[in-house]
Parts: sequence; structure tokens; C-alpha cells
Amino acid sequence: MGSIATEIGSVYGRVYLYLLVAALIPGLALAGLTGCGQGSSGGAEGKEGGETLTILAASSLTYGFGELAGTFEEQNEGVEVKQSFGASSDMLAQIQQGAPADVFASAAQEEMNTAVKDDLVAGKPEVFVKNREIVMVPKGNPAGIKEFRDVADHGVKLVLAQKDVPAADYAIEILGKANAEYGSTFKQDVLSNVVSREADVRASVNRVVVGDADATFGYASDYTPDIRNKVKIVPIPPELNIIATYPIAALEDAKYPGLAKKWVELVTSKEGQRVLEKWNFEPAA
Repeated sequence: MGSIATEIGSVYGRVYLYLLVAALIPGLALAGLTGCGQGSSGGAEGKEGGETLTILAASSLTYGFGELAGTFEEQNEGVEVKQSFGASSDMLAQIQQGAPADVFASAAQEEMNTAVKDDLVAGKPEVFVKNREIVMVPKGNPAGIKEFRDVADHGVKLVLAQKDVPAADYAIEILGKANAEYGSTFKQDVLSNVVSREADVRASVNRVVVGDADATFGYASDYTPDIRNKVKIVPIPPELNIIATYPIAALEDAKYPGLAKKWVELVTSKEGQRVLEKWNFEPAA
């Protein structure tokens, strides 16, 4: 009988010990995680507790800036480059609403001018590249668009980026100039062919890539290696085309103003210009 009581006591003792340890573990784990989560800067962490440079940029810069991000991280050990791409107007709206960012790169002067007017920019913006518009059609070219004026043909399924997206604004401006060349109704004839408005220029290009549309207006930089076997370019006559200028600037509320300055310096350097030229951008000068 005594041995049974002893055994029961031993079992209860072990159970009590297990319950005590289980109760303590969450608190110990939380304390450990809290201690590990604090970086030296006390803010957003990058690689191995380093700094994170945040860039908001026009969607047409996706590939060029993507390549430069790797270069920047190699040159600045422990730094991570975090980038968000979209319509320049959307990127500006995010900055105006207080989204944390260090650098803004726009596909048009208008958005950057607004950022300057709203005191969102530190220093003077720099134009770092230029771009020009092109018309893209699917490889099979079902609408038979052989030259620029053919985008006005009845039945062409044309997609454009949303209004206020620079690529779409440039397209409208080009069509207005073309009225003098192709007739006073040319612009309206082309716009009557619009079947969809997409979030940004890369989205409108993708509609052509997958064969959902007969044509779109994009940038020369959007004619990237991954789609060259799926689309054809229809050039816009030089006298009608618009040369887009791309400004870049560090932001007034940048968390890492030093890194923001270094990014702008990389983009405007010979190395940065070489990379961007590879992605069909033209030098700013």
C-alpha cells in the first residue's frame, strides 16, 4: 500500500513539474523573440538586421531598377533594397498618404512637380533617363496593324493604361498631334477602339502579350527580352512621338537619407546609365 502511495505521489510530482514548465515556456519564448527582434537602428530591418532602402518607382523601371538593386546591395553590405512599382500617379498618391519610402522615381515630370510642390522631396530632382512610346501588337498581329495609322481601323481592340498614368497621357498627346497628319477624326477613331483601361503600362502590355488585345501604347523599355517572341513593335513616326523624361529624388521623410542619396548617385552614374540603356532607356543628356 505504501509503495502504491509513493508511486502516485511521484506521478503527481512529475505532472506538477510538467505543468509548471509549460506555463513558463510562452513567457520565456516571447522574451527571447522580443530581444532578437530589435535591430541596431530600432526600425525596419534589412539583411541580417541591416537597413532597408525603400523605393517607389514607375512600372516601366521594373527591370532596370531590379538589376541595379543587386548592384546596390553588393556595394552596401547588409542593406536590402525594397522596391514597389506601379503607375507614377499611384506611387505619388502613396507618398502623399504617408507611405514610408526613401526614393521616388517618376515616368513624368508632372508627378514629380507635384511632389516638390507638396514639400515631399529633399533637394532638387534629377532627370536620369528618357523614354519614347511605341505601339505593340501580338506576334500574329490579328488586326493587321502594319503602320501607326492602322490603330484607327474599325474593330481594332486597343488597350491603354488608366487616365493620369503617364504612358496613357503621352498616348493621348500623340494622337492629338496625329490629327494634323491623318485627319481631324483620327484621335477619336483610335479612342473609340479602346476596350480596356489597365492599372499601369506593364498591365496594358501584358494584355497584348497574352493575346487579349490587338494593340497597346507602351514604352520602348517595355519591349523586354521575355516578351520579344510574343509581340511586334509598330513604330510611332518621330515627328509625332513624345519623349518622356524620368525624374528621381530622395524624399523629405526618408528613413535613410544617406542611402537614398547613394541610390540616386548609382542611377545617374555611368554604371547606372549603362544598365538602364540595356533596358532600352535613353540617356538623360
